[in-house]
Amino acid sequence: MVNPLPIERIRSFAEKVDRLIVVEELDPVIETQLRAAGIRVDGGKDLFGLCGELSQNKIRRALGMEAPESTGFGETVPPRPPTLCPGCPHRGAFFTLQKLGVTVCGDIGCYTLGALPPLGAIDTTVCMGASISALHGFNTVRGIESAQKAVAVIGDSTFMHSGITGLIDIVYNKGISTVIILDNSITGMTGHQDNPTTGRTIKGEPAPSISLEKLCEAIGVKRVRVCDPYALDEFKSVVEEELAASEPSVIIARRPCILLPQVKTAPPLHVDPDKCKSCKQCMKIGCPAISFADKKSYIDPTLCVGCDLCRQLCKFGAILDKEGK
Repeated sequence: MVNPLPIERIRSFAEKVDRLIVVEELDPVIETQLRAAGIRVDGGKDLFGLCGELSQNKIRRALGMEAPESTGFGETVPPRPPTLCPGCPHRGAFFTLQKLGVTVCGDIGCYTLGALPPLGAIDTTVCMGASISALHGFNTVRGIESAQKAVAVIGDSTFMHSGITGLIDIVYNKGISTVIILDNSITGMTGHQDNPTTGRTIKGEPAPSISLEKLCEAIGVKRVRVCDPYALDEFKSVVEEELAASEPSVIIARRPCILLPQVKTAPPLHVDPDKCKSCKQCMKIGCPAISFADKKSYIDPTLCVGCDLCRQLCKFGAILDKEGK
């Protein structure tokens, strides 16, 4: 256990050995604690360095041992960049923000993946809760013209954890920023833990459910809108309206995470190759269920959850449901 570190057990162990070497990646957390406790450490970051992952061979070489030669695959391994899940409710929001060309102050969560191509919608990510504060500072310096072209995005769980104070600062200091809370009804990035908005504790026990709408209104935000990020045209209109407002506004993009057990998925969509015009518009949402081969789009039925975003983008009616509509 790194915390609390069993100092006395380690001290007892250190007295039985000639050399005590601490092997840990990145920062010397354990090594620093041991030295502070007066335990002699004979090797640590001076052997393994502060950067990079540790491997068996790297440790062998650092300890002066012979390391076997590594064997390569002999071919290039295809890249697999992380991406939002098929049907992720955040995808529609980021597609819309990228289309509008606004500056997006991002935050920490699975939605940080909105920074990657082809969505490429997030411009800054500093630390948990920093999106709202960053936007407030950004707009305070650059003025109303900037505020009408910039938003902050933050998840419902992250907002409850670290974003409330930033929103209070905007209201109290008469800011005019637009904040988008991506409410997927769970803490997605770290494994689907409940949060104060879900009505359950992290142990699954019943708890009071905090309303994001009422909370924002209590802070002093008069313009609070709730919309579905799957409804692309409606979401786009809401964002444009709130950006044009000369006062603080909050948009709650509400749709539960597609991986929650209570969420029912729709039958997979498919592409009619005769109608597909190879425009690749459907590829712009970055859905891992959609690929492009032989100059036609293809939807993998084992991945598609029928979220309908791609069908909304297709101007040629080439993407159909199981009934052919």
